[in-house]
Amino acid sequence: FITSYQPKQYCAMPTASEITLEYVCPLLGCLAANFMFAAPLKDVRRAVSRGTLGSLNPTPWAVMTGNCIGWVTYSYLIQNQFVFWANAPGLILSVYFNLTAVKLQYCDRVSTSMRSSFIQLLEEN
Repeated sequence: FITSYQPKQYCAMPTASEITLEYVCPLLGCLAANFMFAAPLKDVRRAVSRGTLGSLNPTPWAVMTGNCIGWVTYSYLIQNQFVFWANAPGLILSVYFNLTAVKLQYCDRVSTSMRSSFIQLLEEN
């Protein structure tokens, strides 16, 4: 079995515009997306320390979860790391935000019902 000699072919170096469009811009998009997803973190921590949601609206966090699930699934299907890393941290944060909101709403409801039960008990006596 004889093979013919073929010299190694070297790849051409990517141009600056290719590097910018294929790596720099997607990386900046990842950073922007992660900053956007982390924006409510300060307010959520403040709500946890107070023990109540107060005027904080948790509805966008449910939408954020669905959005991130869709994009993470899509990134897996197209095998794109930039889309994945732009949305996977958002998915984790949105789950944390939603679980925290549920906990705070439950605590709010329990404390309100306990307060009203205690008032009713005092009125009966």
